[in-house]
Amino acid sequence: MSSYCPVCNGLESLKQACPACARSLTDCGRLDDLTGPYAPYRQIDDLKLTNGFDDLGSHRCIHLLHCPECKSNYTAAVSEWPAYS
Repeated sequence: MSSYCPVCNGLESLKQACPACARSLTDCGRLDDLTGPYAPYRQIDDLKLTNGFDDLGSHRCIHLLHCPECKSNYTAAVSEWPAYS
């Protein structure tokens, strides 16, 4: 069964507070898109096999979050929605 990320597709927004300073974190997009110059052009499931997270089997999309105040980076796992065909 295929699935898709509601945040990447603009159906939800990702809002979290920084654990260090409690400011709003900025969503920088899918972590896999930031791993190399050709990463955004690779198949998503292919990237999920090599990114070090258990996101393929659990149907999660890993996003990079950045705090503009304390300059910290975090990851968030967004639950993907099932795609019905």
